[in-house]
Amino acid sequence: MENNKLYDMVILGGGPAGATAALYGARAGMPVVIIEQMTLGGEICSTDRLDNFPAFPDGVSGAEFGMLLQKQMDNLDVPVVSGQVEKVSLLGEVKTVETTAGEFKGKTVLIATGTEPNLLNVEGETELRGRGVSYCATCDAAFFRGKKVAVVGGGDAALEETIFLTRFAEKVYLIHRRDKFRGCNWLQDKVLKIPSVEVLWNSTVNKIEGEDRVSGLNIKQDGKDRSVGIDGIFIYAGRKPNAEFLESVDLECDERGFIITTSKMETSVPGVYAAGDIRQTFLRQVITAASDGAVAATACSQRLYTY
Repeated sequence: MENNKLYDMVILGGGPAGATAALYGARAGMPVVIIEQMTLGGEICSTDRLDNFPAFPDGVSGAEFGMLLQKQMDNLDVPVVSGQVEKVSLLGEVKTVETTAGEFKGKTVLIATGTEPNLLNVEGETELRGRGVSYCATCDAAFFRGKKVAVVGGGDAALEETIFLTRFAEKVYLIHRRDKFRGCNWLQDKVLKIPSVEVLWNSTVNKIEGEDRVSGLNIKQDGKDRSVGIDGIFIYAGRKPNAEFLESVDLECDERGFIITTSKMETSVPGVYAAGDIRQTFLRQVITAASDGAVAATACSQRLYTY
């Protein structure tokens, strides 16, 4: 790998957004490089099954999805560097990205480092992630058809996903640490009227139980320990952008730290793009991240070679 090479686009993150940008960029004849600290495919690789992406009628495991992305990058001779971004310099005609694998320079940079969920930090959460522990009902609800699940949270996201889960699950326990929700009133009213939803007020999760898959919870409700039998748990303690390396960069973001872009995925810094979950967006899914990546790479190609 020639770290002193000047790339047309240095792509930070090898999830669906970054990989799709690399695909479109390479096909447009642009020298691109992906820097990814995990497996190519990103967080989706830890998902048990991806069932809502076109052209996979029987679904595909997260691991297989990542392997298929890697094969596609290999076929296009797109270099994928295993490393963590430590510092970036995004002003000027040439952008510099410092990583644990060395320094990379590009005419443009695409930020596609995604988000990470805020964890409950309880026993069983990490061990059973992707095996009953989920942070996305839209992604995984269909796997719990006719089963019992729990939702942890009390904001809009938790309430919305609870409503969505009732289309699949037989029973939904909504676990909230307070005696009233934080979400908007109309969502509260809707949730409280659903017969299959049982709200466990003043409750916190002590432990997520299970061997190979989630089988239950140990919670503390009103100061007393209680066991709840479930098949899955959906955690909505919020998500945060993976953007620690941008702390010293003057990039326009919303109040939660998500990057604001134009419809072409352009950020407030010329030559810098953002795609996928890290940007301010209505929906955070694999398919929307891939779409963002395609738009960003096409906009970059036009910027470098049209004017």
